[in-house]
Amino acid sequence: MTRQASRNDYIVLFALGALWGTSFGAIKIALAGVTPLTVMSVRILLAGAALLLLTFIRKTKFPRGTQNWVKIFWMAILGTLMPFYLVPWGQLQIDSSTTAIIMAINPIFALILGHFFSDNERFSIRQLLAMAISFTGIFLVFGADAFSGSNGNIIAQLAVILAGIGYVISGVIATRIRVPTADSVSASIFVCASIIVLPLWLIVEQPWKMHLETESLLALTHLGLVSTGMAFLMRYYLILRAGAVFLSYVAFIIPIFGIFFGIVFLDESLSLGTLSAIILILSGVYLGQK
Repeated sequence: MTRQASRNDYIVLFALGALWGTSFGAIKIALAGVTPLTVMSVRILLAGAALLLLTFIRKTKFPRGTQNWVKIFWMAILGTLMPFYLVPWGQLQIDSSTTAIIMAINPIFALILGHFFSDNERFSIRQLLAMAISFTGIFLVFGADAFSGSNGNIIAQLAVILAGIGYVISGVIATRIRVPTADSVSASIFVCASIIVLPLWLIVEQPWKMHLETESLLALTHLGLVSTGMAFLMRYYLILRAGAVFLSYVAFIIPIFGIFFGIVFLDESLSLGTLSAIILILSGVYLGQK
């Protein structure tokens, strides 16, 4: 059962935002040398191997019961396979800023789905106001013209929106699964996803014929172990402790870390408008908690 978020939950939420904040850039780098199918497959397989190793080290028990595994199967489809393919596919046409702002729509879906399909989640006028404040901040960061045709075609944008909906639905399902630990549910999902994706990847891509550049290899490794394996442990930790709606606020935090990485590593500047946006985003996250 979920509860009121604690200070530690906020710390994990911001750490998760930092890990996921690097994923869009890593996807762009990886796509310079591989296809979206390979990005999806390597990401899932690396994360699955790491999480499976962790369960063996910690002697974590896997879930039991048909109902639990049916839910795990759908979480693997909706929360890993679908978004892990659709986001790279969409990023072939649209830039990282557009992807980030589209992903910020996720909390709206989380509130609606959580209200109707979760026993523990209910949205309020206060939370809807928080959504509006945070969206204002998002638009200040990236600009409303991020949705214009010059930034990519509508099909790619819809693909990223669909990926976000998949994340949200899998989060709602996770609140109904009877698995006590984050590593247990994470490992189960990625093992299931790996079983599905491995034969497809081997048949379609024939990875033994690939010649990866160092940058693409490093980007894929980062995606699999850091932005996926480590991040999904945090994701399900938060879902089990604080709920899917609280987790959805990470969509507002990810752009903040994107700006931070840009300033530190790419010599980008921080404008007054961007600073104002960060304040609005953080205010929305704070206000949105019940």
